[in-house]
Order: sequence, then C-alpha cells, then structure tokens
Amino acid sequence: MSPSRVRAAVLCSATLLLLATFLPTHALNTTAPSPSPSPSSCEPAACGALRIAYPFWLEGTHPPDCGYRAFQVTCDANGTAALKNSFLAYQILDISYGNSSFLVAKVDLSDDAACDADRLSVNASSDLGLAPFGISKANRELFFMYNCTHTLRPPPPGWAPVNCTGAPRSSSSSVLNPFARLAGGYMPDEAWAPVQGDCTVSMMPVMGYAGAAGKDYRRLMKGGFLLDYTVGDCTACKQSGGLCRINTTYDIFECHCAHGVSDLIIVCDNGN
Repeated sequence: MSPSRVRAAVLCSATLLLLATFLPTHALNTTAPSPSPSPSSCEPAACGALRIAYPFWLEGTHPPDCGYRAFQVTCDANGTAALKNSFLAYQILDISYGNSSFLVAKVDLSDDAACDADRLSVNASSDLGLAPFGISKANRELFFMYNCTHTLRPPPPGWAPVNCTGAPRSSSSSVLNPFARLAGGYMPDEAWAPVQGDCTVSMMPVMGYAGAAGKDYRRLMKGGFLLDYTVGDCTACKQSGGLCRINTTYDIFECHCAHGVSDLIIVCDNGN
C-alpha cells in the first residue's frame, strides 16, 4: 500500500473513532426533553394562617412562574399577607381556592378612616380595574355621607352618625358631619339616590355579617370585602399529570408535562 493510501486509511479510522465517541452524546442531547420544572418549587407556602398556592405566589419563596403577576403576595414579619401589585395596599384576610375568591381589606383603615375624605373617596373598582379579579356581588354597600351644606338633625332614616371625636382636624381632608349607612347587595353600576342636605356621598364594598348596620362601620371596614377571580384550570392540568405554571413573558397559564409544555394548553395529552 502506498504511503498516501496508508495516511488516508489512518485519517479515515480516526474520523470514524471520533464520530463513534461524540455522536451518541450529541444525539442524546438533541432528542432529550427540555428540563421540567421542579414539582416542589411551587408547593403551597404559609404566611401566618394563610396557605399561599396557585394562582397566588409568595415573594421570596416561590419563583415567579408559580402564579400570575397580579397574584404576587408579600408576607411581613408578623405573618400578614398583602397583595404586591395593586395601587393601594390590600391585606389578604382569607383565601377560598374552592370558590375562586379571597377576602381583602385596605391596610390604612384606622379607626379614624371614616373621618378622612381622601380615604373615603378611593374607588376600589377603579383601583382593581385592570387586575384579573373583580369585586364580588356577595358584598354589601357601605355608604358615607359628609360635608353637608345643611346640618342634618336628626340624620335621614337608616343613616348613623360617624364618631370623629379625637380624629385630626387640621387636615384639609377632614370631613364634617359624617354619617354611615349599610345597604344591600353590591351593585357598582346602580345610580345612587339623592340625599338631603347637599352632601358628598361615597361608597365602599364590605362583606358584612348578620345583624350589621351603618353604626358598625368600623368593624365593617376592617372586615374587608370579597374578590372573585378566574384563572387557568390547574386542577385539570394536575389530574392529567402536569404541573401548573405561568408563562412569565405573557402572564398566561401553561400546563407543563413530562416532555414539555402541553399543546392542549391546560392538560397533558398522551403524546406529552
């Protein structure tokens, strides 16, 4: 065999040896499924007495793909949970995953809140308008009437005087002659009936309780109001063997299956 043919045979053998060494690994890497998210990374976490799970996620404990952006929860040293992404600060008092609802209360509601026009004039519907949850019709309407140009004595039927004794009077938002009234079911689009005395009227949703009335405004305000939400069906995903995750780029639900994200969006199919 000529020297040139010997060199060619050696080169060919070396090439085949390299291919035999690297091809299996390369083939394995190209056909292997993408890494699945850890099943434990989105396990429910505790904040005080609350259980935080999908569609909520706890900042500092869960990665962002465990829940929607608007459902990000913070937990302080006292075990108080609050919504992270809202214009106002809302404390989460309770969560009902079965009913897809949760109870919230404004954080800054002190005993003097009913004597401050700035706090009374905030519209919860507007604050939460862009969020994927809405104010439940299970709430009732708590009305406040104040700054009347004519003194109302006695107050109109159904209205109870608000006690502002001891409340700061130096603020420009302090109210005059306030009254409170607890009405029926929450109907945000309903036109309010005019009241006597040329007064300013504001309303906030409250959950209420049996026997409650306008005079119980402090307890009603601190008791909060109910929010409903609609999200991707995590139960169906889990029952099909998947993991509930959120695409953090588009903030949409995905069902992660053994071999990747399901083409069926909310459940794993036989191919996935």
